[in-house]
This record gives sequence, structure tokens and C-alpha cells, in this order.
Amino acid sequence: MATRANSLKKFKRYARTNQASNQKVSQTDQLMDRQFLEACSSGDADRCKLLVREKANVLFSVTPHGNNCLHIAAMLGYEEFAKAAWSASPSLFSGTNKDGETPLIAALMAANATLASDMLTAASELLGPDIEGGKPLNKMLLKVDERGDNALHHALRNGFEDLAIRLLNIEPGLSEQINKIAESPMHMAARKGYFKVVERLLEIPDSPDSGPGKYSALHAAVSAGHTDIIKILLNGRPKLAYHIDEVGYTPLTCAVCSNSLEIVKILLGHDPNMAYVKSGDTGETPFLTAALYGSVPVAKEILRTCPDSAYIANNDWENALHTAISNEKPQFVDFILSTPRLHRLINQQNALGNLPLHYAATKCNSEILRSLLNHKRQDCTASNAENTNAVDAVMAEDDLMKTLKWNESFTLVSSVIPSLWRNAATDEAKYCIKEKAIEEVKSLAERYISNTSLVAALLATITFAAAFTLPGGFSSDPSDAGIPIFAREAVFQAFLISDTIAMCSSLAVTFLCILATWEDLDYLLHYRKITKALMWSAYATTTVAFGTGLFTVIAPKSLWLAVLILVLSCILPFLSKIIGDWPKIMVRLRVGRHFRSDLVPNI
Repeated sequence: MATRANSLKKFKRYARTNQASNQKVSQTDQLMDRQFLEACSSGDADRCKLLVREKANVLFSVTPHGNNCLHIAAMLGYEEFAKAAWSASPSLFSGTNKDGETPLIAALMAANATLASDMLTAASELLGPDIEGGKPLNKMLLKVDERGDNALHHALRNGFEDLAIRLLNIEPGLSEQINKIAESPMHMAARKGYFKVVERLLEIPDSPDSGPGKYSALHAAVSAGHTDIIKILLNGRPKLAYHIDEVGYTPLTCAVCSNSLEIVKILLGHDPNMAYVKSGDTGETPFLTAALYGSVPVAKEILRTCPDSAYIANNDWENALHTAISNEKPQFVDFILSTPRLHRLINQQNALGNLPLHYAATKCNSEILRSLLNHKRQDCTASNAENTNAVDAVMAEDDLMKTLKWNESFTLVSSVIPSLWRNAATDEAKYCIKEKAIEEVKSLAERYISNTSLVAALLATITFAAAFTLPGGFSSDPSDAGIPIFAREAVFQAFLISDTIAMCSSLAVTFLCILATWEDLDYLLHYRKITKALMWSAYATTTVAFGTGLFTVIAPKSLWLAVLILVLSCILPFLSKIIGDWPKIMVRLRVGRHFRSDLVPNI
């Protein structure tokens, strides 16, 4: 270490003695030779001293990319070497490579805060006014790279807050430079939460606050959740509260999108009128945005601060209830329905005459439909400009028609219309379901036949094999030779009967699958009904055969275990049936007596 330090001192002293002669040499960009490049890359001061002695202006040579020796030292973190280089020739500070980077920017990009700070200190001392009265230090600091970033941008990007303050104190003009993605230093500082930097930037009147996408520094602070910065920006530049980005969002709208209740309170506390500003091409207010994202706490705060802002519709005359339903936010819908001052939204029409009920019917959301239909203020029979009611809206959803979701929604809306209308709508729904079933009958039948035949063949194989591997085996007594040992046991006889039924049922299904080649809907429905019954029979008796077979063998030694196995085996088919039909059971429980099983397609 001592030897290396001495070498650097010698290089520094030698460079100083040759500085006068260096100034006489042309400092045009001279390509760095291999030897000097290797010496710079390794931080070898002794070798650099020899090379400078042989050729004075080698100190100012650059790589093909335009990096001088100070760039290389900054990039690789050779702090002592860098100090010797800038002491020998301070003009190296102002050199730029092909990316437009100065050595200071290179040090910042390498995230070397110590070297960057030392560079700034040295440049402040060594780069004095030139003959023409210019300011080399300020000119150097104001240089930007190919991306339009200056030293302040890079200091902020790498988290050097104190260094950023120093840069601003030396050259306030750094705050006015915007990079090629349209980000100002103030926007970057607000985004990253650097309170001191934002505070200092606000002291500079001409410092811009813009960011990418027409974001402002306040947008950035709101999106990042920096409440302290939000407050000083509102105090320093109040107009930012009404700035609209390229999407059309104000800072308040961004806060609502983030569901940040604290920030919403800060913004509304500063200026409640922000709640009335419409954003975007659709003309959404903050309350409508809260409905869009289902932010109930935020909506309550807006309603408390600016009650009438909740009644403002967007450009299509859609109110908050329309918006919440179209985005399927049931909690927000319940909030509106449970708030008396918002009941006027229930029967408001949009530009096409659609009520929120029409939107719920189109979505086939039974939870929301039930909430609306059960509300006393709801006009259940209302029609839009095309004379379409809620039932028609459900009927129009062809893609959902064969689902339980559609069935429940149709049942709910059709149960509140007049009886003649209800019957007509039900008949039409049954006809539509049948038409769609006929359209899909071939593909559905092929899939059903393939799956059913595979399972049936598997059950037939299992039950057939079980018949010849009887539990307990056969008697070895000459008088009962070939007779099963448990032949006189009632449980064993139950095993034989259930196994036989299972095998016959599964074989029958396998054979019927061969015959099921017609595409006639009635035939296929009949085929499906028969095979379904036989498959359930095969499945149930197979489980019973399993249970009784094990019971026969285990009961003599462990009766409780045999009973447990038998009970589990016997209840399995019932559990399977309940689990398989659970969605339908839940719909039946929710709808009650209005449930129409004939609207559930059979194929």
C-alpha cells in the first residue's frame, strides 16, 4: 500500500511539472494506445508516469468510445489514481465520451458516492473562471449524456440525496434540465421520496415538475405514497392539484386508484373542489373512480367532504352505481344501496336509457341482481331506449345461457315481472337453451361417450376380477371343495350381489356407448339419462362390494374397523352426488321456490 501511494505521488508530481508543456500540445481527441489503456485499467501510476514522460499528451488520449483516463478511473473506482489524474490536468473533468458522459457522471453511474463527492469538491476548487470569463465548473455540471440525464439525474437515480443538494447549491440550473423521457429532477426526487431535494427544488422558481406521460411531481408523490412531499408540493405549487396527465387523471384520481385513504384526505383537505374535476375521455370524477375500483372507504371520504359530487355522471351519463356494477364490485353496490342519500342513483338512466339493473342483468351477477331486486326503490320493469328490460338483457347473453350463473340470474329477474310476461320469457329461454344444445350436441356427445365408456370399462374390469378373487378364498374341506369359505355369511352374499350389479351395469354402459351414434337430440338425451343411471348404479355397488368384501375378512379380528370401512364405502356415493351437485344445490337454496330445473341443460 505504501509503495502504491508513493507511486501515485510521483505520478502526480511529474504530471504537474509537465502541465505547462501539456497545455502547448494539441488536446484534440487522440486515441489511447494499448499500453496507456492497460495502465489506466489497472490503476498503475508508475507505468502511467513513464508513458506520460515519453509522450506528454498521452494524458489526454481517449479510447475509441471517447473515455479519457479519468473516465476509466471513475468507472473502475480507482480513487487515488483519479485524484492524481485530475490534479495533473483539471481539464479532464470536462471531457465527454460518445455517450456524452463526463467523468463525474461516470462515477455517479458506477454508484461510487465517495469518488463522485471528491470529484465535485476538486472540480469546485480547480475549475476556476477561464480567460473569457466563463465558468468551466458550471459548464461541466450542465453537460448531459445521450439520454438527456445530467449529474443531478444520476445522483437522484442512485440515491445520493446529499450529493444532489450540493449539486443544486453549486448550479441551480441543473434543476431545469429534462431528460429524453421527459423526467425532470423534481419529478424524480418526488418519485423516490427525497424530501430535502424537493424542498430545495421548490426554492428554485424555474425548476420544472414534469415527468413521463405528462405526470407531475405531485402525481409521482401520490403514486409512491410520499405524504410529506405531497404536502410541500401542495403548499409550494397549488396548481399541481389540478394537473391532468396524458390518461386524464388528476393526482386525486391517482390516489383513489391506489385506494390510499390518507392521501385522499390530504388532497381534499387542501382543496375539496378537486372532487368535482372530471378526468379522462370518459369524464370520470374521483367518486366514479372509487366505484370503478370498489374503494368504499375512499368513496365515504369523498361523500363526507363533497356530498353532491357523488351524483355527477360521466360523459355517457353513467353514475357510480352503473360503474360499480359494470366492474362487478358488489361491496360498493351494497354501500350505495345502504346509503339513503345515494338512493337517487338506483333508477338513473344512462345515455341509452339503461338502469344499473340492466347492467347487472347483462353481467348475470346474481349477487348484485339480488341486492338490486330486493331494494324497495328499484324499478324492476323499466325499459331502455330500445324497449329492453332486465329479462331481455339476461336473454341476450347467449354465451352464458347454459350456465348456472345465467340460470340463477334469469330466475331472479323473471320472478319479479308480471305472470304472463314471465311465462313467455321462460318458454323463450327453454327454446333458446334447446337450440344451443342442438348446435353443440355432436361435440358434447362425443366427449361424454368417450369419458363414459372409459370409466365403464374400468369398473367392469375391476368388478370382473373381484368375482374371481373372493375374500377369504375357497374351502379346502373335501365335502365343500371349491365353495367360498364365507359363502354362508350374509355380508359375503351382499358382496356377491353388489359386485354382480356393478359389473352388469358397467358392461351395459360400455355396450350402449357403441350404439350412441345418432345425432338426434331426443335420443341423446334419453341415452344420457339411461347411462347416467347405470353409471351411478355401477359406482355405488362397486363401493358397496369393496366395503362388504373387506368387512367379511376383517370383522372376525377387528369388528370396529370393519364397520368403519363399510360405512365409509356406503356413504361415498351420496357424498359424491352432493359434491357434484353442490353449485346447483346452492342456486336452489338461494332462489328457493323460483328455481327452474328445466332451464338447466341436460347435455
